[in-house]
Amino acid sequence: MNSKKSLVWIAVAAVLTLSSCSGVKNACTTNCGGNGNALLSLTISDTPPTNTSVVSFTLPVLGISLVPSTGSGQVSVFSTGNFELTRLQADTNLIAANVTVAAGSYTAVNVTVAAPTGTFINSSNVTVGACLAGNICGLTGSAATITYTFPTGSPLVLTSNGKQWLNLDFNYSNAIVTTNGIGIDVTQTGVMTASSTVPAGVPSGDFANIDDFTGAITALSSSSITVKSSLRGSLTATISSTTPVLDPQNQCTGGGSFSCIGISSIVSLQGLLSNAGVLTATSVDVIDKATAPADEVEGIIYPSSCNGGNNLGMILSDSTIFTSGSPLTSAGFGSGVCLTLNQTTVFAINAGILTGQAGVPVNNTGFSGVGDLLAGQNVRAKITNAATGTNSIVNATATELILRFSRLTGTVSTTAGSNIFTITNLPPYLGTTFSVPPQVITYTNATLLEGETSVGSLTGTVSMDALYLDVNGGAQYWFQAAKVRQH
Repeated sequence: MNSKKSLVWIAVAAVLTLSSCSGVKNACTTNCGGNGNALLSLTISDTPPTNTSVVSFTLPVLGISLVPSTGSGQVSVFSTGNFELTRLQADTNLIAANVTVAAGSYTAVNVTVAAPTGTFINSSNVTVGACLAGNICGLTGSAATITYTFPTGSPLVLTSNGKQWLNLDFNYSNAIVTTNGIGIDVTQTGVMTASSTVPAGVPSGDFANIDDFTGAITALSSSSITVKSSLRGSLTATISSTTPVLDPQNQCTGGGSFSCIGISSIVSLQGLLSNAGVLTATSVDVIDKATAPADEVEGIIYPSSCNGGNNLGMILSDSTIFTSGSPLTSAGFGSGVCLTLNQTTVFAINAGILTGQAGVPVNNTGFSGVGDLLAGQNVRAKITNAATGTNSIVNATATELILRFSRLTGTVSTTAGSNIFTITNLPPYLGTTFSVPPQVITYTNATLLEGETSVGSLTGTVSMDALYLDVNGGAQYWFQAAKVRQH
C-alpha cells in the first residue's frame, strides 16, 4: 500500500467497519475416499480491521478450485454460494463437507467471485468519497479471481483415503481501496489466506465450530435436521436424542425438545465439523416454534431512524420469508429495511447457547422497550405488511423484536478474573458513548473461545458474538459473549 493510500485509509478507517453462505454444498459424507482420492472439507471465516464502520460485505463466489503441483488443470471443489463477511469476523461457516478430490499436492487455491458489494456508515462529520456525513452508502467492486499460494515447501497435501480440512480466511479491509472515492478490489494483496491448522479452543477431534445458522426447518428426523435461510441457503446436521434443544423464550411446555418444533419452525443451529467431515449439531435454539411462523428479518440497527417518526432502520444480514411476492424474497445482504414500531411491539432476548447461565438477563432486562434500542445491536424482527419504499428500502411493521448476537471487533483492554474483559476500539457506528471501556462477560460452561483457551490469555484484537444490552436499562454488562475469537 503506497503512502498516499495509507493516509487516506487511516482517515477512512475512522469512519468505516463491517457472514455466510448460500446453498451450502454437503457433498459425499460416507465411504467416498477410496481409489486414490481424499475427502476435503471447506470452511470460511474473516479477519476484520478494528474501529471501522463497514456493516455488510457480500462475496458472491462462483467457484473454488485447487491448483495441482503437477501443473495440470485446476480441480474444482465448490460451485456457487453467497457469503457475508462481516458476520464471519467471529463466526465460521461451512462451505462444503467431504468433497472427493484426487490425492496429491496442491500449490494454490483459487476463488472466483462475481462483483462484491458492501455497505458502510459514514460516522464522521465529513464527506467520504461521495458519501455524505451521517449517510449509509454502498461499496462496489468487480468480478475477479482471488488466488492464495501456499508457502514454498508447504503445499496442501491430500493423502489417499485421508480426510483434510481447509479454512479460507478473508480480510475485507485489504480489499477496500480509496482511489477515486471508495470501492472494492479483491485482487489486492492479503485479501485471502488459507490454513489447515485447527485453532486453539476447538475441541480435539474436530476441525471447526460452525456458528449460529438460523432459518426454518425443512426436514427433521431422529438423526438429522435441515435448516433453510432465505439469504444463506440450507444446512444439514446430524442430531440425536441427546442434542440440547434450547428454549430461551420459554415457548415449549416443559422445556425445549424436538417434539416442540417441526417443519417451518425457526431455529438457530450451532454445530461442530468433525475431522471425519461430519457436521453435528451441538445445540438447536428455538426462535419461533410455530409451524406457520411470520416472516422474519435480521440485521444491524443503524444510528438513525428511517422515514421519520417511530421507525427503526436495519441493514439486512439474514431473513426467513414465507410470504409469496414479498419484496424481501429478493432483498440481499446489506439491503435496507425500515421497521415501524408501535405500542404492541413485543421485545425479547434470544440468549442462544448462553440460555440458563447464571448472570444472563432474565425478563428482558436491558432490552425491554424502545429505550433499550442501540445502534449496532443485531435484532431479529417478526414482520408483516412488507412493501417497497423509497430508495429500494423495504418498509414493514415489526410485531416482535428479538435481540440476537452482534458480531463486533475491538481491542482487549484488561481482563478481570477468569471470565470478564474490557474492550476498546469498537466500531464508531455503535450508538453508545462509553464513559469507561465496556465490560464483556463470558461463561465457562457456554462461551466458545477460539484462538485462545482462557479469557485471561486474550490480548490485542478479538471478535465476539455478544448480546449488546443497555446498561442504562438495567443490564449489568454491556456485552454477554457467546463466542470470542482471538485474531
